[in-house]
Order: sequence, then C-alpha cells, then structure tokens
Amino acid sequence: MITGNEKLFSAFEPASKQSWKETAITDLKGADFDKKLVWKTDEDIAVQPFYTAEDWQDVSIIPHKSSSAKRSWTNYVEVDVKDLLEANKFMLRMMEFDVTGFLLNILETETIHFSVLLKGIDPEKTEISFKLQSPSPTLLHQYFSFVTAQGHQLVNIHGFVQADVLEAWSTKATGPDFKNLAAQLKITAQAKNFKGLMLSSHAFVNAGAGIVQEAAFLLNKLTDTIESLEKEGLEQEQIISQLALHLAVGGDYFFEIAKLRAIKKLLTAILSCYSTALPDVPVLSSNAAWSKSLYDPTVNMLRNTTEAMSAILGGCNAILINPHDSTYKTPDEFTHRIALNISNLLKEESYFDKVTDPAAGSYYIETITAQLAEKMLQLFNETEAAGGYVESFKNGWIQQKIAALKDKKEAEIASRRKVYVGMNKYVNAQENIAAKPVVEMRGNANDFPLLHAQRATRKFEQLRQQTQQQFVLTGKIPRVYLACYGHPAMRTARAAFAEEFFGTAGFSIGAATVFETVQMAAEAAAKGDADIVVICSSDADYETGAITFAEIFKGFTKDKKLLLAGYPSEMIENLKLAGVDDFIHQKTNVVEFIAALQQKLFAVK
Repeated sequence: MITGNEKLFSAFEPASKQSWKETAITDLKGADFDKKLVWKTDEDIAVQPFYTAEDWQDVSIIPHKSSSAKRSWTNYVEVDVKDLLEANKFMLRMMEFDVTGFLLNILETETIHFSVLLKGIDPEKTEISFKLQSPSPTLLHQYFSFVTAQGHQLVNIHGFVQADVLEAWSTKATGPDFKNLAAQLKITAQAKNFKGLMLSSHAFVNAGAGIVQEAAFLLNKLTDTIESLEKEGLEQEQIISQLALHLAVGGDYFFEIAKLRAIKKLLTAILSCYSTALPDVPVLSSNAAWSKSLYDPTVNMLRNTTEAMSAILGGCNAILINPHDSTYKTPDEFTHRIALNISNLLKEESYFDKVTDPAAGSYYIETITAQLAEKMLQLFNETEAAGGYVESFKNGWIQQKIAALKDKKEAEIASRRKVYVGMNKYVNAQENIAAKPVVEMRGNANDFPLLHAQRATRKFEQLRQQTQQQFVLTGKIPRVYLACYGHPAMRTARAAFAEEFFGTAGFSIGAATVFETVQMAAEAAAKGDADIVVICSSDADYETGAITFAEIFKGFTKDKKLLLAGYPSEMIENLKLAGVDDFIHQKTNVVEFIAALQQKLFAVK
C-alpha cells in the first residue's frame, strides 16, 4: 500500500533502457533494431527511438540556469536603406507591429543622415543595429554623435554592427579590412551594450553546410579574427567584450535547438582561453535562405514558425524572421507583418517567454547537445591544426567539406528521401511564379572557390523554370497520361506517385484513367495527346500484362515516351525490349531523370 509520503509508482521496479529495447525488439519480430528504428543525421549522429535518464548520465553539458523565471527576446526586422525617407516611414509603420529592433542594411554609408533615417525613433527604446558591407568607423562615429546630440546616454543604447570581414572575403573575395574593423571597435567600445564585432554563420549554412560545420567554422573564424585584430593593436579583452553572433537557423527542429545550446557552451570554453572575464555574448537568430523555397512560398510561413521556435527554445537573444516571399520579390508591409507576428504569437499565445529554458532536462536534447558539441569541437580542432580558418579556406579544404555535404543533401532531396513540402512532395503543379532565373554558381578569378548562397530546392526550381520557359517559347507544357489497370490499391498508389513525380517539374498531368483490360489501356494511351504515358498497376499485373501493353502501345506510336511506375527487377530487360522507355520508382533521382527528359522533349526538332 502506498502512503502519502511515497512517490507515485514507487512500488514498481524502474524499467531500464535495456528492458525497453528488448521489448521493442520483441515487437519487431526479429527485425534489426538499429536498421528499423535508429537513423543517422548529416552529422553522423545516431538518433535513437527513445532516450532515458541513462543516456544523460554521461552528458557533460549542464543545463542553463537563471534566477529569472522568464525570458525575452528582441523582435527584429531588416530594413534595406536606399531612400532615407522611405526607410524611416517603413520603420515607423513596423513599430506598430511590436518591432523592438531594426537591422539597417546599408550599402552606401556616406549617404546616411540619421536625423532623417531615425526621425521619431528612440534609440534607447528600440535596438538600432547595422549590417554593413565593410567596417565603417565613420558611420558609427556619426551614429554615436547623433545619439548623444539627442540627449541619450551611450550606455543606454543596445544593438550591434555586423561587418564580418571574413564572411565578405569568403563569399565575395573582398580583402578582409581588419584595420578599419579595429578602428570601428574602438568607437563602439564607448557604448557598453552595443556590440561592434558580430560574426555570422549564414554564408556556411546557405552554401549547404551542416550544423557541425556551421558551428566549427564560425568558431575558427572567431579565433582568426581575434588574432588579426590583436595585430592591429587591440587587446584580447577589448575584442571579446564586443562579440555577438548572428546564427542562421534551419528546419531541423530539435537539432537547431541543440545547436545553439552547444555553440554557447563551446564559445565559453574557447573565450576562457583569452580572458577570465567572460562576456555574455548575445545571439541574433534569423532564417537561413537554404531552407526556403521559391515555389509554394506560403509554406515558408510554416518553416519560419518552426525555425523561430527552435531559435527561441535554444536561447537566442534576438530573432529576425524574414518574410516568406522574400525568396522571389521585395516583401511588402503585409508579409513583413506576418513574419513579425510569428514572434508575437509565440510570445503572446504560446507563452514561449514564460520559461527561461524549457529544453533543459530533456534527455533527447541534452544528449544530442553533448554529441553535437563533441563533433563541433573535433572539427574546430582539426581546422585549427590545419592552420586555422583563413589557411584552410585558401587551400579549399573548408569548401570541400561543405560541398561534399551539400551534394549529399541535394542527392537526398533529388530522390525525395528528404522532403521539402511544395517542391519535391505535395506539389502545386499549377503554380506559376514570374521569378528571376535560378543562377548557376560559377567559378571566380581567385585561387580558391567562394561560398555561394543557394536554396536546398534550387534544382527542383530549375526544373520548374525550364518548363515555364518552354511554355513561354512554345505555349506548350509536357502532358502526362496515367494509364491504370489491375489491382485497385496499387494502381491508385502508383498513379499518385507518378502524379507527384512529374508535378515537381510543373508538367500537365491528366486525371488517372482506369481501364478494364490492358489492351484498352494501351490503345487509349497511344491515341491520346500526351507526350508521356505512365503504366500504373501492381507487380503481379505487370507480369501478366505490361509487355502486352508496351507492344500494343508502340504499335500505334513511336513518338510518345512510355514509362512504368515501379521496378519489377526480373522483367526489366524484357519490358525494355517490348518498348518501355524507362521506369520511375522510389529510388529514382527525380532531378536527373526529369532534366534528361526535358532535354529530349524540349530539343529543337
């Protein structure tokens, strides 16, 4: 009998992880536990189907603790400063949607007049930050002079300046200007809560890097930056006291939470090598371009939401959510409002601000945080041993690492093992966006390759745009005919597969047509006006009727492409001899298959 002093369930023996695993193996009826239930990430971390307190016993990373029961974050919006009056008007309007920080993207610093740009905006109540192409001591001096002239104390202003000279060097081959960066830091040092050295991870993520690569190379970039600024006469403590991070956040929900937590722990360990007075390094999180799509852009709203949740749960200090349609046009007020309201909704309706660290103590998150931190540190040390960030980038080692993982990701996306909703699965084939062409990345005149921003779905975007271009030139889109017969469930499943397969390229797909006999299906498909015909049935029905279908079909027409949904391995050669041109199935690389098909269909005759 349980008394009031005993814990609930204390009368039962605790279940060990091994006992849970044995139960799962029993339910699997002999199937391999690891093959069925364990999967590996891009970082080669084996993710278990469940975690227990036993997994946490060896975790060295301690959960974040705070005296506060709540947390808050700055709600940022990025402002492209081209016309000062228009930028000011936009900022004042955005403040009505609870913006608490502005990231001013300034290309021409010499044209800025803060009395115009910041008219009606209180820099003590709203964070004013800068995103510059290169360091600008003059601009920061001008800003601080404006602030003090308005009667404000520099100690009361918050913000940062992002002029990441090694990012510019890695993406544009712009010579890293550490001299002006050092001069800029001397100015921003006047404002205790204004950070003059913000380093970004976006160049890595948008080039296809994984989470471990992103964090490790960012920290390598930091150590090289500190060393270079020391050569310009700055003390180590002067440098790290002004450090801030701008982290890209992607769609891997739990791992993005763990990433931010792991980076903070590693950052503390690295900075302790430079100074005993460790600063609180603020983190701005913003959406990566890599995880967004050009087509079906409203899905980006959902991606933005989950990414914002990861960033907040991971412990960011500020968040910048890019509008969902920024992949193909200049966002308007409405889409900016939608983006800003994601943060507002997470705070006001989902209560994300009510708990300091809700992820703390999660067996899963704490375990993968520790595993990520270990791999990040390993890659960081490997890069340092190779000479550091600059040397490793000059010899192409960093780019090779990123490119290898990018190619792996793109292959998984192309074969639809990794899903991007609206692009390679659940496609709106009728969508037509008048967008700029997807730019192919070219080489450069330097001795080393650069990092180029791109989207994970760019190859599917290219397929769609090829189809659109063909329509503009000829007024025609490839038509697909789904010829179904035999087993009801299998023909329906394979027709749905084929419809989605070709929908990724924007082909015109007719409704699946069901026939009672193979002969009726073959004749009707051959006489139709489709460019591509797909046979849809079960493997058993293929054994008895697919060869007959192909022979009848090719007897009526030689011009149409005849495909079969599935891969009946024992019949492949005979089916090809009968007239089947190719096969589409789960392992098909969709991008390569359709690109080759487009080349044949769109060839000038």
